[in-house]
Amino acid sequence: MKVVLVANPYVPVPPLKYGGTERVIAYLIKGLKERGHEPILLGPGDSKPGCEVIPTVEHSIFFPRKKSGLPAFEREIDRINKGTIKKLKDILPGVDIIHSHGFDLGKFENFPNLTTIHGPIIFEQLEYYAKRKNLYFASISKNQQEAYPKLQWVGAVYNGEDPKEFPVIKRPKDYVCFIGRFDREKNPHLAIELAISYGIKIKLAGKIDFLGDDYFKTEVKKYLKHPLVEYLGEIDKKQTANLLSHSKLNLHPTGFREPFGLTVLEAAYCGTPTMAIARGSMPELIEEGRTGLLVEDFVEGYHQMDELFSMDREYIARRARRLFNYQVMSKQYLRAYKKVTKIFRIKEREQERINQLTQQSKRELESVWSRDIRRRQLQQKMKISKGRKHRGTIE
Repeated sequence: MKVVLVANPYVPVPPLKYGGTERVIAYLIKGLKERGHEPILLGPGDSKPGCEVIPTVEHSIFFPRKKSGLPAFEREIDRINKGTIKKLKDILPGVDIIHSHGFDLGKFENFPNLTTIHGPIIFEQLEYYAKRKNLYFASISKNQQEAYPKLQWVGAVYNGEDPKEFPVIKRPKDYVCFIGRFDREKNPHLAIELAISYGIKIKLAGKIDFLGDDYFKTEVKKYLKHPLVEYLGEIDKKQTANLLSHSKLNLHPTGFREPFGLTVLEAAYCGTPTMAIARGSMPELIEEGRTGLLVEDFVEGYHQMDELFSMDREYIARRARRLFNYQVMSKQYLRAYKKVTKIFRIKEREQERINQLTQQSKRELESVWSRDIRRRQLQQKMKISKGRKHRGTIE
């Protein structure tokens, strides 16, 4: 199949540092190529995904750090999106399906399409999705679908990466870690409070943008001088693998209906257990009591730290590597593509049949009218003929 994957212009594919969605796209491209298919990326020009790239923007434009930069940023995104629509229309004759990872396919509902929703569905988006019920969607967890069950879901496709890029460390170092955005959805301050209360070092890494700038200043910055707290900033994939693999525990205090959680998966590749707040997809990713623990809050988790430290790291790694990897993910997406394209073929046949029935009905209806006209014409001719004979007799 020839698949065009549409990425947002924020981060290159694959990302240099932050960019979970872009990392997933890169692994999907790898999986599709390994299976003999032809992916095309419609995304930032500085992407290097190992396939053809049609640039939507010369260089990726990351989210502004300050809110004051939002108006100009949004204007630029609007300009880029309009150009993306045109470029996508230009290449449609040569592709089998469009697979969006955040780009609005509202204008392409009559072409085989699939949109993976990588983020949470919130109140502000309900009207947006209500207008796009004719599109087809993939979720990244089963739980995610419950936020809008009436969408045309083709199914849940769990994210996957290449486990070989993450080392399995049986004897970790004496620290715990947090990796993610620094904002109120991810709540890293709760991980810090837990580590300090327990008396163990914590290493934190992640990005800060306009959504988390105030949060970082008020909830995190005050802890950075504590001897047990080490802030690493935004790190790349190799640094992430090193941090997670040597950690005794990954802390995931999610404060929202999180649709997936790549760091939970990446930690598991390394054999590192995760303690998570039991929300969103966490019960689908974590095997309770074996690969991590699900808790109401981290105060509860404080009393279960020793249980987490004693979990079988080899089992954790083996399970994650078998169930969640890019090869399984690409196989699932290919099934989704085939399902959607089959639906469109059925629609085309049905439309063709409808057109045939419409034409047949048109002919049948018009034939009634035609017969009536011919009958009237015949009657008129007969009437004229009789009139002529009558006049001939009188003469």
